[in-house]
Amino acid sequence: MELSTDIRFWLPALVPIVFLLVAIIKLRWRIAKASVVSMSLALLIAGLLFGSSPLALLFETGKGVWNAATILLVIWPAIYLYEITCEVKAVEAIRTGIQRITKHELLQILILGWVFPSFLQGITGFGVAVAVGAPLLLSIGVRPLYSIVIVLLGHSWGATFGTLALAWEALVQQSSMNGNEQVYAAFLAAAMIWIFNFLAVLYICWLYGRMRAIQSVWPVVVGLSLVMGGGELWLATINPTISCFLPTAIGMGLVFVVSKIPKYKQRWYNTDSPIMMRLNQTERAPLNDTPAKVTSGRTMSFNQAFLPYYLLIGITVLCLLVPPIYNALSVWKVALTFPETATAFGYMTKAEPYFSPVQPLTYAGTFLLLSALSSLWYYEKKKFLPKSAVTAINKRTFEKCKAPTIAITCLIVMAKYMGSSGQIYVLSTGIVELLGIYYVIVSPLLGMIGSFLTGSNMSSNILFGNLQMLAAKALGINPAITAALQTTGGVLGNSFSPGCVIMGIVTTGFNEGEDKILKLMMPFTIALAVIFGLLGFMQLLL
Repeated sequence: MELSTDIRFWLPALVPIVFLLVAIIKLRWRIAKASVVSMSLALLIAGLLFGSSPLALLFETGKGVWNAATILLVIWPAIYLYEITCEVKAVEAIRTGIQRITKHELLQILILGWVFPSFLQGITGFGVAVAVGAPLLLSIGVRPLYSIVIVLLGHSWGATFGTLALAWEALVQQSSMNGNEQVYAAFLAAAMIWIFNFLAVLYICWLYGRMRAIQSVWPVVVGLSLVMGGGELWLATINPTISCFLPTAIGMGLVFVVSKIPKYKQRWYNTDSPIMMRLNQTERAPLNDTPAKVTSGRTMSFNQAFLPYYLLIGITVLCLLVPPIYNALSVWKVALTFPETATAFGYMTKAEPYFSPVQPLTYAGTFLLLSALSSLWYYEKKKFLPKSAVTAINKRTFEKCKAPTIAITCLIVMAKYMGSSGQIYVLSTGIVELLGIYYVIVSPLLGMIGSFLTGSNMSSNILFGNLQMLAAKALGINPAITAALQTTGGVLGNSFSPGCVIMGIVTTGFNEGEDKILKLMMPFTIALAVIFGLLGFMQLLL
């Protein structure tokens, strides 16, 4: 007996995903709680309906825990670094420094919520941009909810060609495209991602102050989008590895040029912006140019406050972009081995002799930990941080890591159960059979679902890349189109994935419910996914 795509299998396969969304958005459950139940549902469905053996499910649990660990080993040091900066009140000094660069409030928001996180996404990924950007936005007076939403929108466009194009490489490997197809897919993906980049920033401006805000900064938005999004489009077909990093690095430099323009040197703000924390409804909190003082009473400069991020940038660039150093550090790799498994219906999961290898010395988590420990040493040496405060930092870090650890582990294990049992296969092939050539329109939604479940566009491309290729062949269309739609959908899904959302929550102290974040994100991103699907379908008509 083989797996069927009829309603007996298709509807049960949909249950874990639907329950997860309903629990978070409608029932207002915390992501950690919803993920535990969703994982349990996926486990039961895999074992009872899809014929997965207990041993096979045990192997998939191991794979999921390993994949989750590779993400958590970035999240934990990111939260630790955040707690260090909070303890020394670095955010106050950063706020003062940003206000000295430009007194234009919306430009400050775009620097901290779009340009800088995009640069970080270009070289690190794994939620680092959210962990850094959200608290920085909070430091200049952005409400916690919008601090999270803005940085989610601002950084996620780099989820395909950022992190030195790891997600793109995963897609190429899974889809087995030839050279010409790869170039065309890279062009299509980069073009759609640029559109998302531009529209996301306009949405940020609209949230801040509607049309008045857009009119105030549109030349900056257009210019920086041309450099970053346009630069990625140009480089994606030539050298995908640096196609996000290099344009965003140039964008970072242009920020300082823009801030010298007289218009943006003047103080400008929207008095009743809904995203800002004000002293009252009509008065803005006074601009503070006074250097921040930490608990010890010592004055901290902007450069001292920004030291952890200088270190993060320096270590990352040195270790990843200097070939002799990278080659030496990347020799050590750690991976697990898993055997081939099969369900009672004959659905195979291939053996993994070298599953999801990690290079510890060139890993984003390692760079974050080095930055955190070096900053801790510096702040202690300069008397910004009493030794007694380290215990409090460790305790707060431990408490804040609990929810992300549970949620991310359960979600990734859930995705493994669904993938190995054939639930993902049934869902995707059922959609192809039902829609035929019109499948292309919903193709980005698969990438979005994969990124949402796994918290990573790279994992989404691994999960669905081959299926998108098979769908294209079955429909007789260019696989470059479905591949581009797959990874673009993954970018959109990454913008509201639970892992990134939780990262923003724990670094801003937001406690009003994840559903509020998703309600601001999902209508915008789902609408774009459908639009991109329609654009892909139009390609077939040309």
